[in-house]
Amino acid sequence: MRLSTSWLLLLLLTGSILLLPVPLQGQTQNREERRLDISLSDLNRPSTLMAQKVLSKAYEQLGIKLNFIATPAARAINMWNAGRLDAVSAKVIDTGLPDSIKIDIPIVYEEAVVFAVKKNVSVDGFDSLKPYVVGYVSGIIYLEDRLRNVTQKETAPNLESLFRKLDAGRTDAAVDSRFSFCLVRKLGLNRIHILEPSLEKRLGYHFLHTRHQQLAPALEMVLRNMEKDGSIKKIQEDVMQEYMEQCTELSDAKNKKATG
Repeated sequence: MRLSTSWLLLLLLTGSILLLPVPLQGQTQNREERRLDISLSDLNRPSTLMAQKVLSKAYEQLGIKLNFIATPAARAINMWNAGRLDAVSAKVIDTGLPDSIKIDIPIVYEEAVVFAVKKNVSVDGFDSLKPYVVGYVSGIIYLEDRLRNVTQKETAPNLESLFRKLDAGRTDAAVDSRFSFCLVRKLGLNRIHILEPSLEKRLGYHFLHTRHQQLAPALEMVLRNMEKDGSIKKIQEDVMQEYMEQCTELSDAKNKKATG
């Protein structure tokens, strides 16, 4: 009796050891995905902050931490191709990103406009810029695509260089986001103005690497709910209000300095 009991206890203990849960491959992958490296534009404009805030809120609901890496567009593409990124915060053009999954809920928007000094530049779509020397920031695939029919182009490494070239007369026009006019004010380039109407308003979407495709349905559901309850719109409006207040402060500071 005592022997049988001992064997029974041994079998129970052995059975409990054998039945201990073994981590599945999917569970291991989920743990790895608790932190994602996401590229973020290094340009200081509202769409950048919109993307960061919307995605932070969305991924928080999924229990996933984000590491945003601010980088120029061209470098982000190189990092993506090298497998060093898990996602791109937002893009306004679908092409040029292999092995990616587009999350089909717009989270940002950009409005492309023409900046000029000269008064005789007329605007009616991108092709109306063919007669001019047009500047833009290098590596922005959206602008490279839209300006493909413009033969006279001058690239700049960043926005400040773009606007200084325009102010110096090295280009006839510059194309970028309407949001960038805040930098024009900050730099005190008072001769530069925006030509109306805008060239185009584009919506921006989040892109995941295909190795994280299992995340896509849950993330899309979260973003869709945020779209329905107005969370995305609220974030966009708050960011725009903050941006306009910042531009007004910059303009006031420049005026005070000019008047002594």
